[in-house]
Amino acid sequence: MKSIARTDWKAAKTTLASGGILAVPTETVYGLAVRYDDDIAIKKLMGLKDRAINSGKVLTMMVANVSEIPNFAIVTREQMSFARRYFPGELTLILKKNPDFKNPYFDNFDTIGIRIPAHGYMLSLLKKTGPLLVTSANLRGEAPCKSADEAKERLPMLDGIVTGKAGGSLPSTIIDWSESIPRQIRTGGLLIVHY
Repeated sequence: MKSIARTDWKAAKTTLASGGILAVPTETVYGLAVRYDDDIAIKKLMGLKDRAINSGKVLTMMVANVSEIPNFAIVTREQMSFARRYFPGELTLILKKNPDFKNPYFDNFDTIGIRIPAHGYMLSLLKKTGPLLVTSANLRGEAPCKSADEAKERLPMLDGIVTGKAGGSLPSTIIDWSESIPRQIRTGGLLIVHY
């Protein structure tokens, strides 16, 4: 396992490009990130989380900009307006998957969860690597890690850990807007005023 300084973009990109699982800080907790188009890395991450693909828990797609959402999801004008209002932020927005988006992992699902983090490091990393699949940095049944030191101690099998601490906010608010009416399925640090 390699400790990676926040300024060492090359090491972070190399870890991800070589199929590694990278622990990254976000504004909420530490996350485990892999490339969205690396099927082997995704399977490795699912194994680490002890999660079957059909478990119902789908990995979140993190992107750097709202303009990327239509590449992966069907998004209406109203949903786009909502996304622009609340992204970047502590929000995961579940939408119908774009049928033109072909991906060995997401081909198993009809929906996709999109997140644009309000975190300087993660936004910069996403701009350099492209979209990443991210889940919380913890083993099944455990609380998420909130620092690199905690991740190093509890998850020694990782390929790389970006140094530092997470923002410590509550987990993201989850809105499921895969049907015509949006539903809030988890209340987190973001207060949704209106849709």
